[in-house]
Amino acid sequence: MEALWLDPAELVIAENVRKTFDLTDHPDVVASVKEFGVDTPIIAERQPDGSLHVTEGQLRTLIAVDAKIKNVPVWVRDVDPDVPDNERRIRTTLMQMNVNDRRVAMVEADRAGGIALMLDLGATVARVAKGLQRSRPQVKQAAAIARSETARGLVDAGTYGLDQLAVIADYETLGDTDAVERLRRVPRSSFSYTANQVAADREETRARMEAAVFCAALGFGILTAEPDTGSSDTTLLPAERLETTDAAPVTEELIRAHAHRWLVYLDVEENGQLVDAQTGDLVDPDQVDWDTQGDSGSQPGEGLRHADSVDYRDRWIPLYFLPADQLADSGLQLRPLAVDEESGSDRAEALRLDALRAAAERETARLERRRVRELNKRGLAAKERRIEFLTRLLSRRTPPAQAGQFVAESLARESDLLGSFHAPKTARDLLGVSGFTDELVASIESAAAGRAWVIVLAMVLGAFESRTGKDSWRYNDRGVQRYLKFLAAVGEQLEFALVDVEQAAAGLIDYHDIDLDIDADPSLTVATTAAAA
Repeated sequence: MEALWLDPAELVIAENVRKTFDLTDHPDVVASVKEFGVDTPIIAERQPDGSLHVTEGQLRTLIAVDAKIKNVPVWVRDVDPDVPDNERRIRTTLMQMNVNDRRVAMVEADRAGGIALMLDLGATVARVAKGLQRSRPQVKQAAAIARSETARGLVDAGTYGLDQLAVIADYETLGDTDAVERLRRVPRSSFSYTANQVAADREETRARMEAAVFCAALGFGILTAEPDTGSSDTTLLPAERLETTDAAPVTEELIRAHAHRWLVYLDVEENGQLVDAQTGDLVDPDQVDWDTQGDSGSQPGEGLRHADSVDYRDRWIPLYFLPADQLADSGLQLRPLAVDEESGSDRAEALRLDALRAAAERETARLERRRVRELNKRGLAAKERRIEFLTRLLSRRTPPAQAGQFVAESLARESDLLGSFHAPKTARDLLGVSGFTDELVASIESAAAGRAWVIVLAMVLGAFESRTGKDSWRYNDRGVQRYLKFLAAVGEQLEFALVDVEQAAAGLIDYHDIDLDIDADPSLTVATTAAAA
């Protein structure tokens, strides 16, 4: 065999078992050859007349000719004149099929590792992206995956998409093993929901720690979770259960004066404070002209401010607890509880029962606060995931089969549905249409019949989504119930199923039955498809 550098235009494309290929179907290969040339030698046979027929590497040859490359490496062997033509063609066909079928493709984990290695060696993201014909975000994503043992181990299993693995990699890089384990436990269809939930949990934790800095500076011990004070053997006493020896209530000033004895947990009241959008200063709601909300051109009433100049933010509420072993030296005592003197029961026993009852009421209130807070976080995570699904659903050229009946019933039951607050904007956002009604109308005028019906569906879905909030799990909205059941039905083939808070909003389960201590997994809950029928 002879090794030569030849002009690809001089080579003859011989018979090939591969009949169906088009250069435009292989943009990555074309880009690679244009960037780096042909590195893998082409194999050709020299015919008795001296012509060179390519038997392996025909695609590379065609791309090189198209790219006007003047020299390519070619291994040339002389055709054996003693071999019959049919036998030669059989041998060539076997070789071509084996070469194509037996190629071992590089696995994604190794590809990601190679990208990370080049970046570590000093290559720029731009250079690697150009060299591999990938976008810069894809290169950064692959490098992040390669640096995560967990993500790299999962990349070739196909269980998760690369975007999802990049999320796992980010948390592993941060050392957040709890987040990594939570994300690994959920199916691909509910990954984004859990990822949104984890992100919300981490954001709340950061905000709580920031708010706790002031308390720590005063000398308080900081609790990272609200304690259970419902049992009789609790080691922490809530401030409201204590009083001074003069039977006076325990004030915040008194607590701060002896901060070293106390522990504090910061509870959050969502949107509990109204503040100036620019300065963050507290604002009295009575000083706001709420009729101006959403209308930047309107003028507030005399002495009032525009509603768009204020925002709501969370309010952090300190809950104080005294360790039981500090009670004797604190100068405080347990507050006596009211006793039913007419019950005829032993006073000591009555005090004990009343204490247990009060503790149980506090624990019930704590659990209810936690339920509202946790389910609202799940509701927000579910909404973000639902928006992703709706955007994907409404990018189709034709609506799903169930759409006609759903739209007709929705409009029949609620004639003013499309005029509801925020409905038009939500629909435009889901369709990716910027601007106002004129832009939406323009997209309708240029749409084919099937696509026009998708736009109709988007307007109806936008109306329902605009009123499906993070707290819809606690309300009995019949329209929202029909809406969520429709999504469950059409989502069967699109990797979408309702999670627990959505099932509660759809009226399929009682929100009191939702376990707050486990991640929502659609595969472990009720069959929403049957319920949607």
